Order: sequence, then C-alpha cells, then structure tokens
Amino acid sequence: MIVVESGGTKSTWVFDSANDRKSVESVGLHPQELSLDKEKTIKEIIESQNLIGQSIYFYGAGCESNEAKVKITAFLEQFGLIVSQVQTDIYAACLAHLGNQSGIVGIIGTGAVAAQFDGEKVIQQTSGLGYILGDEGSGFDIGKRLLQGYFKKELPQEIAEAIESYFNHKSILHRIHESDGRMCIAGLTRIVHQFRNDNSIKSILNSAFTEFCKTALNPMDRDYPIHFIGSIAFYFQKELEESLIINGFEMGVVKKAAVNGVFDFLRS
Repeated sequence: MIVVESGGTKSTWVFDSANDRKSVESVGLHPQELSLDKEKTIKEIIESQNLIGQSIYFYGAGCESNEAKVKITAFLEQFGLIVSQVQTDIYAACLAHLGNQSGIVGIIGTGAVAAQFDGEKVIQQTSGLGYILGDEGSGFDIGKRLLQGYFKKELPQEIAEAIESYFNHKSILHRIHESDGRMCIAGLTRIVHQFRNDNSIKSILNSAFTEFCKTALNPMDRDYPIHFIGSIAFYFQKELEESLIINGFEMGVVKKAAVNGVFDFLRS
C-alpha cells in the first residue's frame, strides 16, 4: 500500500519497504500542474522503490472535481499503479487528525483551507479559493504581504536586504511573474520565520492569520478545537494560536503532514 499526500510544493510518498515504513519526498502533483518533467521524476521513484503493481491512495491539493480526480488517476496508472482512491488533501487532513470522529481541520501550507468533518465525509469547506481569490493565511499570502511591505518601504533595512538577497539582487517583479512565481513568493516565509520577532513581521503574520480566521473559520461550528496540517501552521504555531484565541477559537493539534496519520488509519 502506498499513501501519497501532495500539496502545492511537494508530495510525500509513504509505503512499506522490507518490512519497514519508508517515506520519499518528491514534486507536488497538482492536477493542473502535471508535466513531462514530473512524469519522469515519479517514474524514477516508482521504479527505484519497486512500487509497480501496488495499490495507491492519493490525497492532493486541487483534487476536488471529478475532472481532477480523473487526471490524477490516469497520471498514476501509466506507471503501473493500482489507484484505490483519489481525494483532496483536506480529506487526508481530516483522516489524520480525526479518523472516524467529527471535528474541524485546517490546512495552512502553500495554500489554505478549512473543513468540517462528520466522521465519514467533509460536510463544509471554506476558503481554499486558490491564491488569486483566497488562501488567506497561506505561505503564498504571507509572502505576498511581505513583498507588499517591501515595495511600500515599510520593512526594516535588514529584512529588505534579506528579500533582495533571496531574489539574487535581480528584478523581483520579473521573477515573481515566471511560471514558478507562486512557489517563489511562498518561499519568502523562510525570511518571515527568520525575523518573526520583528514587529513588522508580527503584524504581517497577525493580519494573515486573522484573515484566515474570518474567511475559513468564522463560518464553522465553534464547538470544536481547530486541528491543523501544513508547514506554515507547524512553524508558526505560536502566532497562529494567538490569532485563533483573539478570534474566539481553540487551537487543537498541529501536524506538519497528514500522510503518516492517514497510513496508520488505513492500516487499522
């Protein structure tokens, strides 16, 4: 059995190998961003790890529609895998935290989304409109807010210099409009984490997570603590919890990834 959790930036593959659990990271497999280069990368993983013929459970960003599920299924089947399930990353987050119990789970990584789970299915999903229309509180959103502060000259010189160094002192506006510009902007969260104690950065994080609470959590039932999956939630737990408390929510458990929890649930 193979379980894959795929976000906007990377995918994590977990499977049994020589009576032991093994984990391999690779490129993100968003159904709208599949490519020949990604085919080559995944083919190498499957062949090198002797995974041909195994059943696979895939949970990924962008897999809400039947069209997206068909794309991912076809993509995986070409490598000789038996596709047992294709579902959204938020469904995986719910399984990892809740199993067959009810509750609320948020994903805050490159993108952001929240869902209420009834123990079998997602009954309400909020935010998650993508980086153009939504994803408040996400890595992309935080990186965008940082750049806005940079161009408005609202940041201390030390942070401005770190941003310029991140872009190799080349045109920032040119770089962020390249094909991988979204990931480039999300990557700025490294600088945000480095300077997280600076007041300007605190303000950026507070505004981003407050917007997440408004758009993603306010429509939800407040009877549950909010569990989280994702690198941004994991590395900025303190700032996220502060925003949750101010907005009347209780912080639950935070996990960097869902894949091992899903693997355990499917095995149980």
